[in-house]
Amino acid sequence: MTDLPSRLRLMTDTSPAAWLEAEMGDFDADVRALLPGRFDAYARILHPADSPQGEPVPWREVARWTGRSMHPGVQFKALARPARGAGDGPPPWDEPPERGELPQPMLSALCAVLARHTGTADRCRFCLWDGWSWIADAASSMVLLEALPDAPGPGRNEAAAMVPAFDELPRVRLPWRDYVMFEGPLGAAMELGQRTAGSFFPQSPNLFWPADRSWCVATDVDFDSTYAGGPAGLIDDLLGDPALEAVGVKPTDPIDEDSDQINR
Repeated sequence: MTDLPSRLRLMTDTSPAAWLEAEMGDFDADVRALLPGRFDAYARILHPADSPQGEPVPWREVARWTGRSMHPGVQFKALARPARGAGDGPPPWDEPPERGELPQPMLSALCAVLARHTGTADRCRFCLWDGWSWIADAASSMVLLEALPDAPGPGRNEAAAMVPAFDELPRVRLPWRDYVMFEGPLGAAMELGQRTAGSFFPQSPNLFWPADRSWCVATDVDFDSTYAGGPAGLIDDLLGDPALEAVGVKPTDPIDEDSDQINR
């Protein structure tokens, strides 16, 4: 097994997520189903499609080929259908955007912006959905292993044996999902994922926020967009970042893939 990142700590005390459990509910599948409604502004980061060559394809490029419209409520299902008279030649993509996974370069760019809008970038909480197929397998994932302390202590095998069984771990329980939670600096968002001997398969956090709760980010397993809520300055920075294809949204905007009324 490859070495595990020492900056992440599996949390058995989920009380830092109590504010989410108290504020989030089933709001008929709008943005508030993914994030609390307390923030000043919100943005939606669109996960890219994949080209036949394995390159990311922005939604705006898909829209140019299909003759459809880019707008805050755009959904890939509707965007990808060529309008009458459009769609000449081969499409620029062959795989739709990944659901539940923000590509690592975009996650890194996102975290660089987020860091400028919190006073506690050194203390963040990261939630992973407990339903990932690999997450409970101690032989291939990091979930059942705690980061070792800096001071001398038990070896990694002994430390692993001290961690509760996966089924016994406390959960962050929200209306739509249950999660296991980690703590670490903001940059550790890129260190979550499946680990096998000599390999690492990253998984972007499904939900994360800093200790000061200045913002919150959600990448739900069912959606091909990442949603962020926070101060207006943060959202302006996200919308203006060339590494991120982002649109502004409201907390009451629908998130269902059939909700795109403009491109229907």
